Amino acid sequence: MRRFLLLAILALPAAASVTFLSPLNGAQALGPLPLEVTTDAANVDRVEFSVDGALVGVARKPPFRVFHDFGTTLGIHTVTAKVLANGYRASETASVVTAAATANDTLDVDLVEVPLRLRASRTVRADDLRVRENGIEQTIRELRSDRGAARFVFVVDRSLSMGDGRLEAALRAIDDESRFLRPDDTRAIVLFNHNVATAREIRGGEKVAQLFGGTVPSGGTSLRDALASIPSGRRTYAIVITDGGDRNSELSEELALRRISSTKTVVDALVLGGASRFLETAAKNTGGSVMNVDRDGIGKALHALIEDLNSRYTLAYQSHGTQRGWRTIAIAANRKDVRVGPARKGYFAD
Repeated sequence: MRRFLLLAILALPAAASVTFLSPLNGAQALGPLPLEVTTDAANVDRVEFSVDGALVGVARKPPFRVFHDFGTTLGIHTVTAKVLANGYRASETASVVTAAATANDTLDVDLVEVPLRLRASRTVRADDLRVRENGIEQTIRELRSDRGAARFVFVVDRSLSMGDGRLEAALRAIDDESRFLRPDDTRAIVLFNHNVATAREIRGGEKVAQLFGGTVPSGGTSLRDALASIPSGRRTYAIVITDGGDRNSELSEELALRRISSTKTVVDALVLGGASRFLETAAKNTGGSVMNVDRDGIGKALHALIEDLNSRYTLAYQSHGTQRGWRTIAIAANRKDVRVGPARKGYFAD
């Protein structure tokens, strides 16, 4: 009898492992973050994610990931993942605890610049507007009625779907409409398919239609990787011309958006084809826009976009925040005749 019980115990399957990929135990959690686990459990039915005992999301297939907004204050949270498998007959649980802010958690942030559209019956001054970051009133240092010198990076899709003259039309449009940029602006171009080329500076009278005229559309699409590859240490307008698809990027949407949503990059896009949730979010976060165009409308749309960028105001303030992570920006008017158009919704402070 004892031998039979011993054999039965030895035959029991080992407990499945559940490991957190995000957040990690002891890490700080702020703003929207992925909750993700990996598990070797077979026949997973669902993974339930809870924060401080409250269910916040369910994942039913790998990657087992949901997103949760931890808000604007660093605090201690218990994040739990419960894996249900084999027709809900088996379950395994794992938990991590995030860290609170410490006395040493301070963060220096450069002057935050926000390009924005304003409509008014007379000149708008800094005291006609108010800006809040994470709900806290900020002091506007400067409001200029011009966008200032900037770097323009044209992110151009050269995948197979950009055939039938689409790629050539995009390159011609860049050459034609670049003459409306300021003399002190700089230009660069990033071509991508499933591979992302290094940004190529466009000097003086160089024509991209001549530089890349022999490029044959081919391959897949790594849109997120291409857009996230642009350095953003200075005021940058990233103008994407693409079919909107993405089948080959290594970066997840969340990580790409985190890299793009810095303090000095505005994303605008001309999309030939279907909608792109990623581009819509990137443009919304940074104060840009997305336009759907066809091959023959690329030039006209690019002209309208550059004309709009040239007419924008620039608002600047020094952030009072000390927290890492996502910081929301809200701009409102103090005058009834002032209308505030689309502007940057926030940025990641790392």
